[in-house]
Order: sequence, then structure tokens, then C-alpha cells
Amino acid sequence: MRPKKMKVALVVVFVSVSLVSFKMLAADPPVSPIEHAEGVLMRSKLKRSQRVLEGLVRADFAAIAQGAHEMKLISEAAEWPRARDAVYEHFSAEFRRHCNQLEQLAQEGNHQGATFTYLHMTSLCVECHNYVRDSLRVATPGGDGDIRLIPSEWPEGGKPSVDAAPVTRRP
Repeated sequence: MRPKKMKVALVVVFVSVSLVSFKMLAADPPVSPIEHAEGVLMRSKLKRSQRVLEGLVRADFAAIAQGAHEMKLISEAAEWPRARDAVYEHFSAEFRRHCNQLEQLAQEGNHQGATFTYLHMTSLCVECHNYVRDSLRVATPGGDGDIRLIPSEWPEGGKPSVDAAPVTRRP
């Protein structure tokens, strides 16, 4: 009877170890520190944006101004990804301009202006994300190496620039 219990125990241990190993192998690949920082900052901006929306619904101008100010600070953070791409830089500058305008309108108590600016800023965010997502589809030849943003302008001679900032590949 003892050998039978030993076999059952070994089978249980083997199955348990196999399941744990399988779960570890099936887990998502580890996120690089850059991707993690970028994700945290984007989530933080999204939460501030939701607070601004709540402020607009409640006509809480202090919440609107604070949310707009914090979004601008996040977009200016040193950890925020920067690209040497004129289109992306335009989107970033416009976003910060809208944050400033939204903060000012909230301080003035201009609900209609703040609402319009928030809607326009949200539309700008969607357009920027579409641009970045479409840009990340262009990879270097052979699919190896970093993905680069589509150049917004071509140098003289008609050849694409390879000076675009590399962006970490996402699965």
C-alpha cells in the first residue's frame, strides 16, 4: 500500500509542477521599463482626463483646472516618450496648448468654453493615437530591429530619413 501512495504523491507533485510551469510560460512577456513608464503615464493622463470630464458634468471648475494642469505636467515629464517627428511634436504641442486653455477657461468659470476645449482635446488625443499606431506598423527591412516612426518630411534627394527615433517593438 505504501508504494501506491508514493506513486500518487509523485503524480500529484508532477502535475502541480507542470501546471505552474505552464502558467509561467504562458504568461505575458515582461514589459520593458520604458513601455511600463509610458503605460503608467498614459493611464495617469487618462485618469486626469476622466476627472476633467467629471468636473465638467458637475460644473466643478477647480477639478477641471487641476485635471488640465496635471495632464500638462504629465505630458512635459522627462519620462514621456519623445520622437524626432514633426507630426508627433505638433500633436504634443497642441495637447499642451489645449491643457493651458482648458485650465484658463476653468479658472474664468467659462463652462461652455471648457467643454468645447475638452471635446476638441479628446479628438486630438484620438488622432494622435491613430497616427502613432499607424506609424508603428512601419518596420525596418526584414522585420528585425526597432520600429521607427514614419518621417513627416523627406530630406533633399527623396530618400527617407533613418533618424527617426526608435520605438520599442510591441507584440
